[in-house]
Amino acid sequence: MSWVEGGITVTRNFLHHAITCHLLSKDREIMSAHLPIPRRGLSLALSFLTIGTAVLIAAPAALAAPASLPAPVSGVTSQISTGTGTVAASQPSARKLTASPTPTISGVPQAGRRLTALPGTWQPAPVSLAYRWMVAGVTVFGATASVFTPSSAHVGKRITVAVTGTKAGYQTVLRTSVSTGLVAPATIAVGAGPRKVVVTANGGWAYVANSQSHTVSVINTATGKVVARVAVGRNPVGLAVSTNQKQIFVSTCADEKVYAINIKSNTIAYSFAAGTCGDLLATPDGKSLYIGNSPTLREITVATIATRRLADPIFTGTAGSELTLSADQTQVYVSNGDDYFILVVDTATNRLLPKRIDTAYPPVASAPSPDGRTVYASLGRDLVTGASNVVEMIDTATNRVRASIAINAPGDLEVSGDGSRLYVLSGDDNTIVTISTATNRIISRIPVGHAPTSLAVMPDSSKVGITNFGDNTLSVLPVF
Repeated sequence: MSWVEGGITVTRNFLHHAITCHLLSKDREIMSAHLPIPRRGLSLALSFLTIGTAVLIAAPAALAAPASLPAPVSGVTSQISTGTGTVAASQPSARKLTASPTPTISGVPQAGRRLTALPGTWQPAPVSLAYRWMVAGVTVFGATASVFTPSSAHVGKRITVAVTGTKAGYQTVLRTSVSTGLVAPATIAVGAGPRKVVVTANGGWAYVANSQSHTVSVINTATGKVVARVAVGRNPVGLAVSTNQKQIFVSTCADEKVYAINIKSNTIAYSFAAGTCGDLLATPDGKSLYIGNSPTLREITVATIATRRLADPIFTGTAGSELTLSADQTQVYVSNGDDYFILVVDTATNRLLPKRIDTAYPPVASAPSPDGRTVYASLGRDLVTGASNVVEMIDTATNRVRASIAINAPGDLEVSGDGSRLYVLSGDDNTIVTISTATNRIISRIPVGHAPTSLAVMPDSSKVGITNFGDNTLSVLPVF
């Protein structure tokens, strides 16, 4: 760029050189000696030097105070996006809403059950309200209605809702609710007083013994629907799947019988008198059925499946009730609830072995790890010292306790198929507790129904079913 001043062509480079010279020296005579410019041209250059110096001196102030933005329009609000929501940054000229209440959430936080946002009354009416639902502080894409239904993916997390109120000429306001409790698993309605749940080896069917409605609910695990209710004797309490996966055995206490349900037709195949009732376990060879002993008999009743007759019982001398097959399927663990040990039965001979697994309190339930190296035991109450509130991890080789985990009133428990998780029911807290077997630390405590009584892990370890005696339901917990 250049222009002509008094016959002299002044260029941008010339001006830059002149300013540079001025900054390097304050002596105009020295500068003139190096710049042989006609007098009029020199005057012009000095004028530009003066202007350039003023610009350089004023530059810091200009950077500190940029040019003013256009005046804000009344009622217009800018919004700053944050990690958890949008904070309203209203212009001073906008008025404030006279009422902008904090919203609340109505409904039970459970997978499959609808929650409703209650925004309260915003003033001055009308105020436009927008909703945004969050799970564990993360916004759920598309959840912008006043209602929201948690899914199975949200189990064990808390829900909040943010409500934004807007009105022309007023400041935009954002209000966020208090979070809900942890989202509980979805449930399936079964019969009255569910006591026991078992799952077939292929994971396709689950069966629930309903002690008060005297039925067995048959559930398609793929759809989560009850497809049949099979009437049996009064007060069914025990269930077991036959070794050949063709029958479900049911133990009833009112008539002290065992019923066999045909899995294919969901009908009663046969029944026989057992003289007792309790937990059931089919031996791996498919020949015998163990019936957990009652407190009066102090023995395990053994029934021969082929003949439907009773064989010689296994005398235990204790009021054992819960039966668990060992990892290698050669032994059965008997948790008696009275003495301070778990008894061991040899399934090949149907005899009680001399060895036993000692516990700090009377065991009420046990479960082996898949590798057979550990037995997990839920411990009950001592008549003198009271409740244990403890689950023990016992080394089967040394009979020593590896670790103890505090759980309020622990009940039924089971290990995942890969051995990485231990699931324990807490009867008093109405929760299922998930424990990492690698660290022996609690991963989660998830609410279930009232008075949970038993649980079963799906063969692929994808879900856990929990019977809720007080709610007449089966909770279905997705494993995570």
